[in-house]
Amino acid sequence: MPFGLKLRRTRRYNVLSKNCFVTRIRLLDSSVIECTLSVESTGQECLEAVAQRLELRETHYFGLWFLSKSQQARWVELEKPLKKHLDKFANEPLLFFGVMFYVPNVSWLQQEATRYQYYLQVKKDVLEGRLRCSLEQVIRLAGLAVQADFGDYNQFDSQDFLREYVLFPMDLALEEAVLEELTQKVAQERKAHR
Repeated sequence: MPFGLKLRRTRRYNVLSKNCFVTRIRLLDSSVIECTLSVESTGQECLEAVAQRLELRETHYFGLWFLSKSQQARWVELEKPLKKHLDKFANEPLLFFGVMFYVPNVSWLQQEATRYQYYLQVKKDVLEGRLRCSLEQVIRLAGLAVQADFGDYNQFDSQDFLREYVLFPMDLALEEAVLEELTQKVAQERKAHR
């Protein structure tokens, strides 16, 4: 190196410029990514950066939201500068990626990546109790979710992993015996969808 300087290589970096800021975005699979933006960047630019990382082309169904200072979920106004919006209303510079507009029929979704993000959103909404379902619907959805996440049923595979996998909404308080019975019904539901 010129002038005898020795610089260490690191995987982390800090943005010290007043023209840039870093925001974190929690995705639907609960992973967190960081996005470096200019202070003039809009919410739409941030959404497009997230969509690029997720390889999504159908971005018009999705949005970014944050927790306000009063702990209320609030959607980012995509046409406004994101930094000013977060500084004014957000508790911290953490954004959440999510489905903003639902379609009446999933066949309208052209891209597999879009359908997968929809799946993650609906699964999360059911498990967190924001989307109410009957017990029969919960069992059917859980069976389909297990098949989507783990593949077709195989008679030689143990179904013990289902006990560790979150299948039912958090607000559904179940006794151990009832939970075991419902888990077996989920396994049967998965078996029916080979």
